[in-house]
This record gives sequence, C-alpha cells and structure tokens, in this order.
Amino acid sequence: MAKRKARAKKTRDSEVETGRLRVHDPFELIRWLALSQPDPRKALAELVQNSLDAGSRNVRITRAREKRVACLRILDDGEGVIPELSRPEALRYIATHIGHSRKRDLSPRQRLELMTQGQYGIGLLGFWSLGEVLEIRSHFPGQKPYRLVLHRDRPEFEIEPLRGKLVFDERWTEVVVTNLTKEAAAAVAARRASDYLAGELRGQLLGRNVELVVADKMARGRSPKSLRVRPPRFLGERLGGFETIHVAGEPPDHGAIRLEIYLTGDASDETSPPLALYAAGTMVAESFDELGALGLDHPPWTDRRLSGLVDFSALHVAPGSRRGVIPDDVAHRFANALASVEPALSSVIETKQREHSDHLDKNAIRDLQRAFRDFYRGRPSYTMLPTEQMGVGAESADATPGAHADVDGAEIATVASDTGEPTRALFPPGPLAAATITPKRVLVAVGGEAKARAHALDANGRVITSDVSFSWQLTQNVGSLRDVDATSGNARVVTFVAGDDIGEAALSVHARQVGGDSEASATVSVEIVDSLPTHSDEGLPEPELVDHASSKWRSRLHDGRWQVNVGHPDYKANSTRPALKLRYLAMLFAKEIVLRSSQDPRLEEPLEQIVEVTAYADRQLTEKPPRGRRRTKNT
Repeated sequence: MAKRKARAKKTRDSEVETGRLRVHDPFELIRWLALSQPDPRKALAELVQNSLDAGSRNVRITRAREKRVACLRILDDGEGVIPELSRPEALRYIATHIGHSRKRDLSPRQRLELMTQGQYGIGLLGFWSLGEVLEIRSHFPGQKPYRLVLHRDRPEFEIEPLRGKLVFDERWTEVVVTNLTKEAAAAVAARRASDYLAGELRGQLLGRNVELVVADKMARGRSPKSLRVRPPRFLGERLGGFETIHVAGEPPDHGAIRLEIYLTGDASDETSPPLALYAAGTMVAESFDELGALGLDHPPWTDRRLSGLVDFSALHVAPGSRRGVIPDDVAHRFANALASVEPALSSVIETKQREHSDHLDKNAIRDLQRAFRDFYRGRPSYTMLPTEQMGVGAESADATPGAHADVDGAEIATVASDTGEPTRALFPPGPLAAATITPKRVLVAVGGEAKARAHALDANGRVITSDVSFSWQLTQNVGSLRDVDATSGNARVVTFVAGDDIGEAALSVHARQVGGDSEASATVSVEIVDSLPTHSDEGLPEPELVDHASSKWRSRLHDGRWQVNVGHPDYKANSTRPALKLRYLAMLFAKEIVLRSSQDPRLEEPLEQIVEVTAYADRQLTEKPPRGRRRTKNT
C-alpha cells in the first residue's frame, strides 16, 4: 500500500493526482534510442569520438572479414574505460548506466578545452545501425584484459576475461562490431569512412595530436587499403573580422562562438561544402538550411558562396541522432548572437564579391582575346570589330599618349593647342613617376621590323621630354633591337627586328631621371606572326561594360566601341561563373562579327535569339541538381 502511495498520491482538497513517470519496458526504450541513429557512418564517428575523448594519440579503424563474417574494429591507446576502476567494474558500469554520462557535468568551456562531445551516455548504442554484436575489450598494464559483450536485440550482457590475447605492458581499448549489415559494411569502406570522418570530426582532429587511420582488409582491386584521415581544407578567401562572437547571458562559461568562414565566389561550385555548424569540434548540422527552428535558415548563413564552420560548444544536440540543435534558451542566445553580425557579414560578402567580379571580368576579357587571337587569319570573309589599338610600325611608335591612354590606372594629360599640336605647359613636368610604351602590343611579320617608343611621365601624367635615359630589354631570343634615337644615350625609340620564326616575347624599358633617383619601368608584348592582318585597326577590342538594366540589348557597337550590357539578366545570371561568362562574351562577340561582316540588319533579331537560347541552355546544363538528387562523392 505504501508503495502505491509513493507512485501516485491524491490530495485531500482536490482530485489532482501526482506521481513519477516510469518506463514500462526499459529495454524497449533503449531499442528506440538505438534505432534513432540511421547513418552507420555517424555511428562509427560516435565510437571514434569516444576514443578521442579518452585522449588517444593513435586510433586505427579496420574493416575485415573474420570467420566469413564482416566486422569493424576500433583500436586506440587512450586512457581506457573509467581508468580508476578495475576492468570488470568499469565494463559493468558501462552496461548498467546507459543514458548516464560521466562527461555530463562538464561545463561548455571545459568541454571546449577538452574537445569533449559526449554527454548522454548512449553513444555505444549506435552499433545497432552497424551490426549485431558489440564487444568492448579493455586492458590495463598489470591487469587481466576483459571484454563486455552487448547484443542488438537482447537485454542481457556478458563480461568475461579476454582469452587468446597476450598481456602486454601497455594500455589499449578495442571496440569490435561483428556481423555488419550489408549496408553498413559498404558505408564504412576505407574511402567513404575516411571522407566522412574527416568532415564530421574536423575540429576534433585539428585540435588534437592524434593519428586516425582507416584500414580495409575487405577492399578489392584498386580500392584503397589504408587511408589516414586528414581534415579537409576549406577553399576560397577567409573573411577576417568574424573569428569570434560573444554570447550574452548566463552562465558566463558558455564561451564564445568560433567562426571560420570562407568566400568561394561561386555559388554553383558543388565541390565546396556549405557553411556547417559544429559543437566542440564535431559537426551537428551540415548546413544552416537545417536550422529553421532557430531562424537561421536564410542568407548570409545559407549563401552557397560561403564555406567553413561555425562552432559553439554549449549547444545541446539531439541525443539519438546527434544531429540538429535542441531549440532551448542556449540555442536562442546563439541565434541572437549570429543575428547581430548578419548586416556586417552581408556587407563584407558583397564588397568581396564585387572585387571578385571585377577580377573575373579582366580574366574573361583576356581569355576571350586569346581565344579569337588568330581567328581572322585565313578567314578574309569576316570583318573584325574596330579597336582603339594603334597600328604597328613607325606611325604607332611616334604617337604621343593622349588624354585617355591608361598608365597603371592614371590618365595621361597632355597640353594641346587649338591646332592639335602639343604646346608648352605653364609649369614644367615634375619628377619621373611612370613610364609607358606605344604601341601597347607590338605585332610584326616574320623578318619584318616595328618601332616602339618610350614615354616618361610625371605624377600628373605629363610627358617628360628631357633629362631621362632609357634602356631596353627583350626577354626571348626571337629577334633583335636597334636604337633609332640614341642622342646622348637617350634611346626613346627602338626598332624591333623580327627573326625568321614565329614566337612571342616581352619588350621592357627602364627609365631613369638624369641626376636624380627616380626610376620607372614598362613592358609590352611582342608577337611575331606569319603575316600581318589586312586591317591593322580591326581585331578584338576590350569591351566597354555599361549598366543599362532597363534596356533589352545585350551588346552593340556604339561610337566605334563594343559595348556589353552588364545590367542585362543574362549577363547577371552568368556573372559569378567564369566559364559561363566567357562563353556568353564569346557568343556576343560572334554575333557582332556576323552582323558587321554581313551588313544585314535583318540578322540582328535572330542572332539575339540564338544568344538568348544558348545562354539559357548553358545555365541549365551546368545547374546543380536538386538537393535530394545531389551527386556526392563516394555515394
């Protein structure tokens, strides 16, 4: 009767009944906990985590077939199972305290310092997703080795001396899972297990002096037989200023959020993993798309241009699957701390992306010019686009830089009279600050000659006409240089005499101010070709990028310049993907060549439609598949 009153009690003043919850069948609850881990590789990571928590320096995982049965072994040299107890007592404690962890009382700061993850005491139950039987074999110096045997669908356990093992004067623990399921045996093959553990335990492996090796005695053919698990390196540019974020609230020992964020610049790169969430060095969410309960499933955290990790050791993780975050008070304070830096992080991302896009533009234009460099040779029916590049020869070498010639980003300013002839400036030029060469590219036929002129400039871009000496140099032996103007050693103009073979080189000039310490250098490319093009003022000009978002045109020839509309939706869609941007520019250039060569305005609309359809097809063919059908490595 007393026992019944302890379970349930009714008060005299009401019909409210109080009592304590009881488990009807404890083993059935254990079964459900064990079955909540669906991924065999995650179960393997839990077993390896126990080895790391024990301070192991060497952990070896072996997949083998013993007595025609597939098994998995995890051997480590850590401090062992509850080292202060004897082996039978320690193993008995493990078997009779499921759901209780001796690490539970660690504070988040201690957990971070020790790189300890376990706190629920159910990590061993993950073996149910691996195989039928789990053995924990433990040995201490001076003690007899013992083993604990757990069965998948039986509540009984056995503890017995380990027979057939020599007693070494060393400490080791071995966990053996036998009779692996067919799916688990395939999932823990060397390559798949190594890749998974490298990402799953990245923080743990980087924060410890441990060697983790996966050996596979079941591998066949060229499959790897042994692999060392190495944490992956993140690609891209690391974003500074976001290394740590303080979390407000009590207790103060929750520590700070640690961030390691990289900007890849390409949202379509499937090889770059998304920004992941870790707790004390162990992954708990592969991407922030899984954190909708905390309101973090939005940019910038889900931006596919970002890669790296966010680590907060105080997070409480779902006990069974060890995936996801329990949305408690700690988790909400974590989310609020991240929300406080979202505007700054978004601003940095956009700034870096603009810089990255500018760099991509320059690379794309350079690659486009390289692709069409020899197009006009042997194709006289095509008319190339007008270019502002000067012709090759004495005329181009004698040209003086105009107001729009670019020298290292600065404009060259000259003073001209109404007749167009240069006149003397009000003040003489200042000290030597820069040098340039005209033409910007020397193109000469085999056995021919071409002139190049050097210009000395002051800080304001004005040409210095005296008291400057020049020395020239050719990087490759593809021809020779002959001075034209060598008065007093002032060789402003040289003649390049081409050799008998086609080739490329770089022509450099070094300018030095006489009686001063100012120096400057410039370099242009030299190319020897079989024959010069018929029209030296036509070729592939550098496109002028203009933002006309309200206009439908993609590219056009305007006032003798080739303009590309960067505000058009097709350009924007390809702007962050270098390969697609280059193809898009190549299609626009091809359209302009055909229009200029045919002189038929009726072709403009169908050519625009071809560009539109091709650009759409390119994006679709390179688009990543939906998340559910995403192709991943080794799956």
